[in-house]
Amino acid sequence: MARARRGHGRGPGVLVEDGVDLHLHSTCSDGSSTPTEVAERAAERGLSVISLTDHDSVSGVAEAQAAGEAYGVRVVPGSELSIKLKDHDIHILGYFLDIENDQLNTSLTLYRDERRNRAERIVRKLNRLGIRITFEQVLAKADGAAIGRPHVADVLVEEGFCFSPNEAFNKYLGYGKTAYEEKYVMGPPEAVEVIHSAGGIAVIAHPVLYRSDDILPALVEQGMDGIEVWHIKHKPDDVRRYSAFADEHGLLKSGGSDCHGDGRGDAVMGKVDVPLSVFEALEAGRAQTSGSQ
Repeated sequence: MARARRGHGRGPGVLVEDGVDLHLHSTCSDGSSTPTEVAERAAERGLSVISLTDHDSVSGVAEAQAAGEAYGVRVVPGSELSIKLKDHDIHILGYFLDIENDQLNTSLTLYRDERRNRAERIVRKLNRLGIRITFEQVLAKADGAAIGRPHVADVLVEEGFCFSPNEAFNKYLGYGKTAYEEKYVMGPPEAVEVIHSAGGIAVIAHPVLYRSDDILPALVEQGMDGIEVWHIKHKPDDVRRYSAFADEHGLLKSGGSDCHGDGRGDAVMGKVDVPLSVFEALEAGRAQTSGSQ
């Protein structure tokens, strides 16, 4: 199937031709579309370049790239790593990763094991609250993907303990709630080292969600290569502010929808207007960055 050509627009079915979306999730973490479906839908929506950035995982990249070849969409190998800086939970996007890199895969295996342990602890807390679900149900819901709180939320909804995943997070799973559990994360320097070891670049994800720009200079000092300027939660003023921040600090710029699948919130694939020139600059900057590592 050839890549679809679409006109300009912002609905889920008619989006910018030759657009870019560098922040997408699949069933290999907490998305609802398989890696193949992600590539297929990117083609349907006129995207020419995407990046699969599953949480703490690259397990879907090869499948997405194979599908991308068939549909005429370039798939950049990526991942979204969880880190912590002081009291802030931060996400870092790694792009252009060598998914066979030993150091990367060792780190991702540790993340995967710790995600499983965390989910078990959450289930035990829920059980103590009288909510009778099992870890086996959560495993089945994850279906081989990196386990996360959204899988627990889906079980809570399925078993009738909550009306929606949002309610599950607001009542039990969100930060500070009765079944919340901290997760294992690397510090910023370790995450940057892992990404660089795999030939990639490290980009600060969705900075507006951290509710304070004060932490951004500290992240830059820890070796970040870029910042996500365009994101579904970034308003025009945010885009201008983060673009100026990138210029001031010599950072590469990226952008994407953070889509987790159709029908999951307002993050629709391709909805964020990221020109192809942004990706071209990112790729050129990556070549310079990798040459200096």
